Amino acid sequence: MNEELYIVFENYLTNQLSEKDKIDFENQLQNDASIREKFRIYQNWTNYLENKFDSKTIDFKKNLETISKSNFTENKKSETKVISFKPYYFAIAASIVLVIGTWFMMQNSMPNYNDYNQHEEAYFTERGDVIESLKLAQDAFNATNYSEAITNFEIVLKSHKRPEIEFYYAISLLEVDKFTESEAIFSNLKSGTSIYKDKSTWYLALSNLKQKKYEETKEFLKQIPEDAEDYAKAEKLLDELD
Repeated sequence: MNEELYIVFENYLTNQLSEKDKIDFENQLQNDASIREKFRIYQNWTNYLENKFDSKTIDFKKNLETISKSNFTENKKSETKVISFKPYYFAIAASIVLVIGTWFMMQNSMPNYNDYNQHEEAYFTERGDVIESLKLAQDAFNATNYSEAITNFEIVLKSHKRPEIEFYYAISLLEVDKFTESEAIFSNLKSGTSIYKDKSTWYLALSNLKQKKYEETKEFLKQIPEDAEDYAKAEKLLDELD
């Protein structure tokens, strides 16, 4: 039963199995392709949650571990199962799976950063002398090679600090999840008078959306004026968050 397997998987990943059960389970992984595939999916799923969601996810996993340690006993007679349920614990495991499914449905129903991160291409007008690093940063940004873009933007910004360069540098930082550095630049531009003022507000909203800080996202979206280029997108995103 899948519910029982989830508990076994969690016990194995958290090193809660006895040495004998651990060996038995590893033998199952080697000999049963179906269990091996289910374990691979479960392991990928738990890694995804730990990397993408907040501390509530970790608390949920801890609760799962507590249930598994307190409610399951060894079954020495069965050759196909490592640990067996007491009958009334099937309901507990089933509820765990239901919560997992509901969790994913709720998360998948929320808007995603990748639905909105369509950036305008960078194009920097040459002013007199050709700045090689700026051209490299521009080309790397347009090719979505954001790490390389960051390296070259930082070289340029040492001597050529302009709002348009800072703006695309901040987007690059956002794309590689350097939220603190990115938001500091966007906040500075937002409080300024350049043409990137309203766009920076939009990107502050996107930064929070990427971090799944939905209330903060809405606060920034509400600050975008009606005459701003990104107003329609901001309203659409607000509707999706409500």
